[in-house]
Amino acid sequence: MRILFASALVASSIAMAPLAFAASETVTGTVKAINASHHELTLANGDTFMLPKNFNAKDIKVGAKVKVSYQKAGKKLEAEMVTVED
Repeated sequence: MRILFASALVASSIAMAPLAFAASETVTGTVKAINASHHELTLANGDTFMLPKNFNAKDIKVGAKVKVSYQKAGKKLEAEMVTVED
């Protein structure tokens, strides 16, 4: 029974390892477009980020310089935080 438990513990640790190391990335750029109804923010460099459903985009305008913290989810870029810079 101990061997079975130890094997299961090792297997679950290996399976969960990528989740533990999922770190946010950050990019700074100029807003090219914002689509509040589709929850998307596009930067001038072409990167398009999915915004959280409850994200309030009223302070973000086209042309604003922003800093986006995000994680990759497959091919999608999911924004965690968007900060307007001066």
